[in-house]
Amino acid sequence: MFHLSKTISGKLLLVSGVSIAAILSVYTAFNVWSAKTRTEDQVMTLAAETAANVANQVAVKLSVATSAGAALSASISGYETDGAKLRTHVIALLRQVAPQYDFVFGSWMMELPGATSPRVLTGTEGTNADGLFTAYWTKNATGAMEFSTWSVKPDSEYYTAPLQTKQPVITSPYLSNENELLTSVSVPVMVNNEMVGITGVDIKLSDLTSVLSELHPFGVGQVMLVASNGNWLAHPDSTKLITAYADQGADLVTEALTKGTMQVIRDMPDGSVRLVYPFTAPGMNKTWAAVLDIPASVFQNPVWQQIQVAIIAGALILLVSLGVILITSLAIVRRPIARLSSTMDQLSKGNLDVAVRDTERNDEMGVMARTVEVFRENAMKVRDMSQAEAVRIVADEQARRKMMSELQNAFGHVVDSAIAGDFSKRVDAQFPDTELNALANSVNSLVETVDRGLDETGTVLASLAETNLTQRVQGNYQGAFAKLKNDTNAVAEKLTDIVGQLRRTSRGVRSATGEILAGANDLSERTTKQAATIEETSATMEQLAATVLTNAKKAEDANTKSQAVSHTAEEGGAVMRQATDAMAKITTSSSKISNIIGLIDDIAFQTNLLALNASVEAARAGDAGKGFAVVAVEVRRLAQSAASASSDVKALIEQSAKEVSGGSKLVADAAAKLEAILTGIRENSLVMEGIARDSREQASSIEEVNVAVRQMDEMTQHNAALVEETNAAIEQTEGQASELDRIVDIFILEDHHPAARASASPAPALGIKTIQRKVQQAAKTYMTRGNTAVAEDWSEF
Repeated sequence: MFHLSKTISGKLLLVSGVSIAAILSVYTAFNVWSAKTRTEDQVMTLAAETAANVANQVAVKLSVATSAGAALSASISGYETDGAKLRTHVIALLRQVAPQYDFVFGSWMMELPGATSPRVLTGTEGTNADGLFTAYWTKNATGAMEFSTWSVKPDSEYYTAPLQTKQPVITSPYLSNENELLTSVSVPVMVNNEMVGITGVDIKLSDLTSVLSELHPFGVGQVMLVASNGNWLAHPDSTKLITAYADQGADLVTEALTKGTMQVIRDMPDGSVRLVYPFTAPGMNKTWAAVLDIPASVFQNPVWQQIQVAIIAGALILLVSLGVILITSLAIVRRPIARLSSTMDQLSKGNLDVAVRDTERNDEMGVMARTVEVFRENAMKVRDMSQAEAVRIVADEQARRKMMSELQNAFGHVVDSAIAGDFSKRVDAQFPDTELNALANSVNSLVETVDRGLDETGTVLASLAETNLTQRVQGNYQGAFAKLKNDTNAVAEKLTDIVGQLRRTSRGVRSATGEILAGANDLSERTTKQAATIEETSATMEQLAATVLTNAKKAEDANTKSQAVSHTAEEGGAVMRQATDAMAKITTSSSKISNIIGLIDDIAFQTNLLALNASVEAARAGDAGKGFAVVAVEVRRLAQSAASASSDVKALIEQSAKEVSGGSKLVADAAAKLEAILTGIRENSLVMEGIARDSREQASSIEEVNVAVRQMDEMTQHNAALVEETNAAIEQTEGQASELDRIVDIFILEDHHPAARASASPAPALGIKTIQRKVQQAAKTYMTRGNTAVAEDWSEF
């Protein structure tokens, strides 16, 4: 056995094995991924089909229940259309529904609560404790039918939903009075397009749970049911029924119920996948969802089988491939390399008579063998070289070393001196070789050029340091030294130009500074006068504002008094209207009294006639009727007196009514006049109010103007101080310009000499303390003189 990492064939075997293993691993991983994807697709497709079948089964049952409820409603509606019917017949009709369907728990009908609700059925059967017809047939544990009634809860969905929509509905799951988990198909009963009641059937969801619990997709899966409100309808854990969905993926369940699209919930706590399949049915007004749990083993088992097959097949392929590569590498690589290695080892030991094998091969091994043969032949030639050739080579090597030593001595001290900054050394040696002498001359010329260039450049720079700008580099140079000459002269020329410009500029600055100082002094005086004028204007505007405010106050007082008079006039108008109403009532009462008196007059007339008849009858009676005749005469006299008095009273009342009518007209005229006066007062009040409002606005505007004037006053005062500061700065600038002249005159130009101004003394510069004193003096001048400016100076501003 040989170590794999120490031989080429071992390394080849190792690399090939790793490569094949990597390829097989990638291929296996791809197959596993493909198998996993294919398995998931197949499982999800089959799961969707299973969920669809479950949903279809439930939908069929719900459709049948909905149809049963609709048929029951139609039967009752047809029975009640022709008028009042008997409750007993409807109860008998209800009893026939539930036994026909194994999943229907009961059938029922109720009248609508309320005193104004229509009552079509007659009889007392099926009346609940509230006096309402609520007939209910249900199946007991043995399947027999039992009859009962129930109390209607106004907020129950089976009652409110069809009452609002007048359409059949399937309610959300609920617990009945018998604690049965139910959902109801509730259908309105219509008679002549009028809703007279509600009927329907109840579906027992515990039976639905039993049916779904028997379904096990893939042998281990579970099937459940969720209502439209997110509550469990069918679940293996009975404690979760009619409770909200609280497992992972609640948002996906809500989305499935809302949008009606299938949703997949992955990464469940137990590793399973949950499929939510929404569905509905004809006549069903809600969306339910079938929930299918697919255990992780359904996805994993086929994949693990595929992995096992791929690993076994890959291991077999790897072992066979490694065996083939091992045999091939031993025959083609390892043995020829071993022979070649043995041959090279013999050659390294000086055995040049050894035979090199495999030179006839056409592959890389043959190339290597032929190369070794060349090495062997060269070694044999070297061995056969003569002793004289060896001596000549040694003599040439010694001559070459001597010449290199002489070159080092001749050029070394020149180069070392130049490196140290001494360019006075030269190469003095003479060489038998012409090229070496030319090289020595070139080195000497180089050192001389560098020495001369640096000397002239140093002279110019020294003159610049001594403020002499007249020196220039005069020699003729090429290349880098020509550039150094041009740059040095350009610096000198630029400095000369800058100093000349500084001289001219400093003189111009000094002249301009004097002019600016004169203008600034004049501006300071004008600004001081302007500040005084603005202050007087501010005082005048304040007086005008006070006057306007006083006018506004008086206008407001007048407006208040006008409003008071208007209020009094309004009260007078109300009194006049009340008087007019009283007059009208008096006129009405007088008319009624006149009518009553007319009635009294008629009664007196009738009484007089009756008394006259009584007198006639008493006269016919003779002595027996004398007493009655006397009474009749008195009655007649009283009736005549009453008629006369009533006639007088009637005349007085009619006269009073005429006078009251005249008084009412006068009162109405007075009320009209008061209304006109009130209108005028209101108009005056509006005018006074407008005057007061305009005065307030005018006062506000004047106040704004006054604020602006005060701001102008403040800014003018600030400007005066700034002008004084500017004067101080200008004076300092003037001194600094003189100092700049003195500094610039130090430099020597071609047409100027330092003696021209050397004797001129520098202008004294203003210090910080001097500037502060001038600013304080400017502020003091403003405070004492700014308020005493005369009015005539405003024209200058």
